[in-house]
Amino acid sequence: MRRLIVLGLIIGLLLAGSLQLGAENASVRVLALSGNTGLAMVRMMEQPVIDGVNYQFQVYKSPDQLIGKLVTGEADIAALPSNTAAILYNRGTGVQISSIIGWGVLYVTGQDRNIKQWTDLKGKEVFIGGKGAVPDLLFQYLCQKNGLKPDADIRISYIASPAELAQLVIAGKAPLAVIPEPWVTEVLERSPQTRVLLDFQKEWGRIEKTQPLYPQTCVVVRKQFAKEYPERVKAFSRELAQSIIWLERNPVKGGVLAEKYVSLSPVSVEKGLERCNLKYSDAYAVRKEVQMFLSRLYEVMPQAVGGKLPDEDFYYRP
Repeated sequence: MRRLIVLGLIIGLLLAGSLQLGAENASVRVLALSGNTGLAMVRMMEQPVIDGVNYQFQVYKSPDQLIGKLVTGEADIAALPSNTAAILYNRGTGVQISSIIGWGVLYVTGQDRNIKQWTDLKGKEVFIGGKGAVPDLLFQYLCQKNGLKPDADIRISYIASPAELAQLVIAGKAPLAVIPEPWVTEVLERSPQTRVLLDFQKEWGRIEKTQPLYPQTCVVVRKQFAKEYPERVKAFSRELAQSIIWLERNPVKGGVLAEKYVSLSPVSVEKGLERCNLKYSDAYAVRKEVQMFLSRLYEVMPQAVGGKLPDEDFYYRP
């Protein structure tokens, strides 16, 4: 909750003095996160000129770090969690969601072989990176659907970020942890006794009676920029889709670029890419899936999506 409050304060303060820096600049300013969203773009970072236009990439470790630049108009395109996009939209920041690129990357890891189903977590302590973030919210939702009450049946301990949590797991200081790929693979490589115990994606599919995928991460565009330069948004989307396909076909080369641009180890990409569930989809085409996912997070904490579900204008139509 503290994370969401801080996010709201940041947005409120920046909106008060927002400067809409021009999209007329020659370069398109793109923000990404180190992790799955940045991984999807590493080929583009290596080849940043698209149709004669230079796309400048900046990579951050936390969504909070890139929000300021997005709100003030210092960025044109950004990749971030889907619920963060909903918060920004509901706060009137003038962004729209253009694509979904990450379809679920969360797993419970540990060394306790007795944990084979979600109800086996009762009475356990589970470490999660980022209070109020998607891993936390979705973990609580899946626990509730299995008859487990966070705090009452399960003790949740929060760590600042997935990267920090991965290091604690490797050091044996977080026996049970919710970790996203590609850090899961890094943990498994450096801590051979650790295993993937529970799969969020499979449990989501079982509970929702749907495919074991959910729209966890997305790309947003500044609405004014998209209105003035639709061809640049189209070009970026096209190259992003191709970048993900290239990554699937070239995991070794992708791992080298991931280390260079988004601080991921090559082995975590090479061996963990399949569990990353990277796939490009136009947001408008999968808006029903996005709305359902956001509605489930809303059930856990309404402020996790900005207090209400976004309306139809949330979705950018090419």
